[in-house]
Amino acid sequence: MANVTTEEFHYRVHWRTRGAFPGQHRSLSRGDGFEFRNNVPLLNGGDPRRYDARASLRDPLQRILVRVHEQRNSIPVVALLDVSASMGFRGRAAKQDVMAEFVAALGFSAYRTGDSFSTIGCDGGIRDELTQPLSRDKGAGQEMALRLRACELKGASAEGLIAATRLVGSRRSLVFLVSDFHLPASLIESVLGRLARHAVVPVALVDSAEFAPVPGVWLVRVADVETGAQRTVLMHPALRERLRARFEERQAALTDLFARHATTPLWIVDRFRADQVTRYFFGG
Repeated sequence: MANVTTEEFHYRVHWRTRGAFPGQHRSLSRGDGFEFRNNVPLLNGGDPRRYDARASLRDPLQRILVRVHEQRNSIPVVALLDVSASMGFRGRAAKQDVMAEFVAALGFSAYRTGDSFSTIGCDGGIRDELTQPLSRDKGAGQEMALRLRACELKGASAEGLIAATRLVGSRRSLVFLVSDFHLPASLIESVLGRLARHAVVPVALVDSAEFAPVPGVWLVRVADVETGAQRTVLMHPALRERLRARFEERQAALTDLFARHATTPLWIVDRFRADQVTRYFFGG
């Protein structure tokens, strides 16, 4: 299998996890981890093998205290993918290729973190060939990236995203919602509402040619990627500025929409960079 990318980024969640599989995320589970949580009395069900002599000698109630350690657990990581026709736009970059690179890196990063990884591809419905169940396979992301590069994006809508939310499951997950978000606001609101129990990261893919056409080119052939309709327009400076202003308005509107659902978009313009994703979660 040809490699698409082996880039890795780091992510985190802000809740304590539950689960049977060890990982790198803070959890509610007691276990054999190295992270000390607190001391509890032996009579309260503590493990006598973790007797804490210093804490017991200092306890004013003269109790026998044992150390409780935290078991770090894994989480499900889900890539919810908009594969409608607008994602096939090719200007300065190809959104389809950027999405594939992101998915490959996400799958590899989840593997390295000890998390399970799945994808759900959607246009007007759920695309079975772009959907895979949770896996701990090292190559799951790369395999899906190859399918994404090869698939045809022709769906006139992304309504399948609503049905896809049911496939995410009830266990709290980290969900990356990958799209260019050329979608009705009502659809985005509906998807985010159905994913409210999960941590959702909107990954907004942008091709700069959409809002900043190549300078010096006056006659531009434009197409509606959803309907296929084409026309030639005169790209004069005023129109360029109007396109940029509309893009900025759209960015602001999307940012406000996501804020209402307690999340912030990750804007990826023209190319994927793993370090940008890490900064999204950790700053810097």
